[in-house]
Amino acid sequence: MKAVKWQDLFDEHDKHSITGDVRIVKDMKVPQLETTKSIWIYLPPGYENSDRRYPVLYMHDAQNVFDQATSTGEEWGVDESLETLSGQHESYEAIVVAIDHGEDERSNEYNVYTNAKHHFGGKGEQYIAFLTNTLKPWIDSEFRTLTGPEHTMIGGSSFGAYISLYAGVTYPEVFGKVMAFSLMVWQDHDSLRKLIQNGHHFPLHKVIINIGDTEDKSRRGSKLLLKDAQKIADAFAESGFPEERLRFDIVKDGRHHESTWRKEFPDAFKWLITP
Repeated sequence: MKAVKWQDLFDEHDKHSITGDVRIVKDMKVPQLETTKSIWIYLPPGYENSDRRYPVLYMHDAQNVFDQATSTGEEWGVDESLETLSGQHESYEAIVVAIDHGEDERSNEYNVYTNAKHHFGGKGEQYIAFLTNTLKPWIDSEFRTLTGPEHTMIGGSSFGAYISLYAGVTYPEVFGKVMAFSLMVWQDHDSLRKLIQNGHHFPLHKVIINIGDTEDKSRRGSKLLLKDAQKIADAFAESGFPEERLRFDIVKDGRHHESTWRKEFPDAFKWLITP
């Protein structure tokens, strides 16, 4: 299994918007889900010419993280953002590991509990097991990473935000920092909030949750989604989680869309990676 430069996998390079040193593992085996996934790995500018070890951000929906050509709408532009941030200060340099979503299986893999009404979910535990037991050990063996939870971030949007937060709450000794954009929890019957109230998340180092005030096409829908995200933030606060380690942002005019997440990413990342 080898990570190769993206240029070695894609023809017509001019159609791709990838910036910096991005490598791809094609079809990594995912035994927990009996499937394969491509893994995208962004390496910071100084990686090849140093012996430094770097913090790692794990992200979902890899097709939308770096490349307009593979995205389903727009890309997050994480590579461009980190190239810029790296130029500001070396403390913002990080490795990003992005995992392809499972196409038709996305909603199943990014949700722990089965939503019987909408007929999806139930594979989230297996997906997290892949991240924890298969992917992270391989990344740590192949790249110069800082392996502790204080240096291991996980993030995503929508259901990707949900599975990120669930992974952090249930495995804080692995994923110590969480970035949850446009957090969706309507589908899990209050299960995540109850887990947070139980207090197992206390080893977490930092959590950032955001929600746009125009997430839904309807005003009522947007208010409900905002209320759901607020309940999660409140559960952290009510459980005694330190205020300075929790950030809850309501994004003015924020939409359920990559254009909003791209805009919010740099500031959120800087806050998350700072000790």
